[in-house]
Amino acid sequence: MKNITAIALLAAVATTASANIVLNAGFEAGSGADAADWAEILGGPSGTVGRSMAMPNSGSYSAYMSFDHINNPAAGGAYFIEQNQPVGSITALESYDLSFFAKVDSTNFVGMDTFVQILWLDQDGSNGGGVRGEQLTSLIGLGITDSFQQFSLNGLVAAEGADSFLLRFQLSAGAVTDIANGLYVDDVSLTQVPAPASAALLGLGGLVATRRRR
Repeated sequence: MKNITAIALLAAVATTASANIVLNAGFEAGSGADAADWAEILGGPSGTVGRSMAMPNSGSYSAYMSFDHINNPAAGGAYFIEQNQPVGSITALESYDLSFFAKVDSTNFVGMDTFVQILWLDQDGSNGGGVRGEQLTSLIGLGITDSFQQFSLNGLVAAEGADSFLLRFQLSAGAVTDIANGLYVDDVSLTQVPAPASAALLGLGGLVATRRRR
């Protein structure tokens, strides 16, 4: 009976630790180009932001940001899709793993960059409010190509005083003529890293299994 209880507890902890915090992680829910739980932000006159059926990594949709300075004015701009989670969605000073699949239309990166950003927020104002910390990473620096690949940023520590987060994917273009590109993002995941107690319990699970075999 003790063995069964320990295994059940182990399974419960493992399930909790691996839960994806991101809503509509594959951009499947929504209406047309609008993805539920995500905000699309046009920061320039020569681009688009939304969900697209053109080239998903899985399912029927992905997020897609693009700019076109070949057929439109060469005006600088930034194009975002982002998710702002409410108070209590994360725990300050805990570690999180972020992963997602992404690709670009072209590996000609002249006059542009693309980023993933996570802002750790104090939305209830209990620790001064606003942004408590951030992680900004260039996807070009991570080696993004024109084929989907998985990117992982592990062990991101939620800032002290944070109670929530904003996750943002960004495509930025300078005022450069005759360039065009697009960014696809799909299958986003943010999970809390198991606490040391959970890791110890995983070890206990192994011991229980060994003892039962003996």
